[in-house]
Amino acid sequence: MLKKLSDYENELLKMVEAGAPLTAEQLLSVRTHIGFFQHERLVHELVMILFALLTVGGILFLVVVPEISVLALDVLFFALLVPYVKHYYGLENGVQRLYDVYDKLEKL
Repeated sequence: MLKKLSDYENELLKMVEAGAPLTAEQLLSVRTHIGFFQHERLVHELVMILFALLTVGGILFLVVVPEISVLALDVLFFALLVPYVKHYYGLENGVQRLYDVYDKLEKL
């Protein structure tokens, strides 16, 4: 998804560089695409929050029940949390950049 977002951003930046004004229909299409990326970002945010809560809960459970199996579960939760944070970070920054590009397109 990050590649798709980056490719779309580059496509829009080429439109900005061309300087040709967009029609209302084209601007609506850009807003629709941004909405899709926002939805994707929201879903990943919710999943990331879930894994963060599971990780913290697992650590607290490890304090109460110090067993190797609980530690293994915590390591798995943490191993999943790190890529989700990285992916969400990329989505968040990409959508913010799309907002800026959209503002430039609107001014044309």
